[in-house]
Amino acid sequence: MSKSRHSTSIIPLTAARDRGPTRYFHGRKRSQRNFKELLQRATQAGNGTTFLIQGAPGVGKTALVHECKKHALEGGWDVASITPPALWDSDELRYALGRGSRLSVTGGSGKVGVDAVVKIEASLDFSVNPEARTVMQVLRDGKKPLVLALDEAQALGKPNIPPSDQVGIVSSVLNSIHNGDLDRPVILLAAGLGMTLTTFGELGISRFAARCVVELGPLSKEEERAVIRDWIKKEGGAKGDPTTWIDAIALETHGWAQHIQSYADCAADQLTANDGIMTPGGLSAALEAGREGRKVYYKQRVEGFRADQLRCLARAIAAVPQGAPAEYRDIVSSLAQEYGEDGAQDLFRKLEAEGLLTASGMGYAVPIPSMHAWLKDVYVRESIEIPPAPTMGHSFHERKSGRER
Repeated sequence: MSKSRHSTSIIPLTAARDRGPTRYFHGRKRSQRNFKELLQRATQAGNGTTFLIQGAPGVGKTALVHECKKHALEGGWDVASITPPALWDSDELRYALGRGSRLSVTGGSGKVGVDAVVKIEASLDFSVNPEARTVMQVLRDGKKPLVLALDEAQALGKPNIPPSDQVGIVSSVLNSIHNGDLDRPVILLAAGLGMTLTTFGELGISRFAARCVVELGPLSKEEERAVIRDWIKKEGGAKGDPTTWIDAIALETHGWAQHIQSYADCAADQLTANDGIMTPGGLSAALEAGREGRKVYYKQRVEGFRADQLRCLARAIAAVPQGAPAEYRDIVSSLAQEYGEDGAQDLFRKLEAEGLLTASGMGYAVPIPSMHAWLKDVYVRESIEIPPAPTMGHSFHERKSGRER
């Protein structure tokens, strides 16, 4: 008889379990250490700056942001998640501050574990002057150290974000945070796709401290396996040694956070349905579900692009090994054959802005390893039409029909 799947974890998962905070987090130790050190320095100095996490879609940016927010809460900071309008609209900012998180100490020991950090989602009692009219005034009016968490920060580079008449205000706010000019510790914890650093540069933030920029990549093999193991054992209730399942899943996830969580989640569901018993058939079913989920993810990533545009991208990278970069001029030259020089430049910028291409080494690559192969399979190999060879009977019939006409 199958058991109902439940967990005592209090991490607020999203409806789509392969997005947002992850239930079982491993790795990113250097990034977390750098952020915790920044919290300490900012507390001592009474100012703040910007901490930027950037990387390709599905690499685990949001999960790392969640861990950083927990570290801030543990350190006595208030945390508020904001959207881009909060950088120019004081009402949006005050709303975000009113929905923030504050650490509460529970129990008699006076200590708070990691679980309790995210257990309390209480409103903040910031001393925000209701008469304040600007974002800068709202930020300066508070007293406690504050982390503003801005996910999908690459949106600041999209058309009309910020509106043209608000660009100056956003630039001023970002510079005041970045340079620690708010008379209190304020850190902007921003996460976005690979163009985010360039976007900040266009808004006047051209130089980051060396340890305040994280270029997020795949998890190590050890970290990858640890995440898979936790999902299988803790979430799926696997009975026995899960090494065979871990090996099989790791062969298909390439250290990519989204793939790891998606495949491991499918495996946990399969194990739950089988009362934790690991069978070859169950593993095959879990892997197949993971592959289907991966295809759905890829299709979502290419929404907004026409098939002919994706076909041109696939052809531009077809001769390049998976994960290896192609030179910028080679990619643009290939695109230009179809769309001309200006059209190729526009398409390249869109591909980069949406995370389908990212800077890698001396060139650009499709950042999600297995998506490189998927693009070629779907938009190159399957698009080649090979006409069937005519049969002798068919040829005779055609010749006969021709004579009769």
